[in-house]
Amino acid sequence: MTSAPVAAPATGAATAPSRGFRIEAMIFVGLFVILAIAVIVGAFSIREPLGSANTLSARVVPIAIGAMMLIAALAVLIEQLRGKFGEPDGGEDIDLDASTSWITVLIVIAAFLSLIVTIPGLGWPLAVTILFFATSIALGAKGWVKPLIVGVVLGAITQFLFGTLLGLSLPITGTLTQWIGL
Repeated sequence: MTSAPVAAPATGAATAPSRGFRIEAMIFVGLFVILAIAVIVGAFSIREPLGSANTLSARVVPIAIGAMMLIAALAVLIEQLRGKFGEPDGGEDIDLDASTSWITVLIVIAAFLSLIVTIPGLGWPLAVTILFFATSIALGAKGWVKPLIVGVVLGAITQFLFGTLLGLSLPITGTLTQWIGL
């Protein structure tokens, strides 16, 4: 009696676990629910100044983010309980033999540290522009026009959202820009 050849399992194919859920997925969901609840509870501890009726509450964004986190965690929980699991990754798209570009790391760190000087000196929008521009160029952006435009737009949008709508104290101009007359 001859036996039929057994086909090898396909590479990267997901195998279903023998139980109805995966413990690591349940741990992730549990930690995500705890984090979401902590964000929502923490948002209610934010103090707001009296008379800030014309701006959005400082609690709005953290509560919205916490609620979205809670909804996402519950959606993952439901899918896990239904037995739907994602397929494992086949591998990373990185070159394990490549060395770290310490110049790039130092430029990104310097760009973030530049905020210490650029926010008081130039104001929030220009500081964000410099941060985004320098980081983009360090990480390999092609050309300099697009990162500069995106940096200006991000600086203006964050100034409007956080400075105007949320009423946070983000300086539009700094001491240097006031001295120059910008």
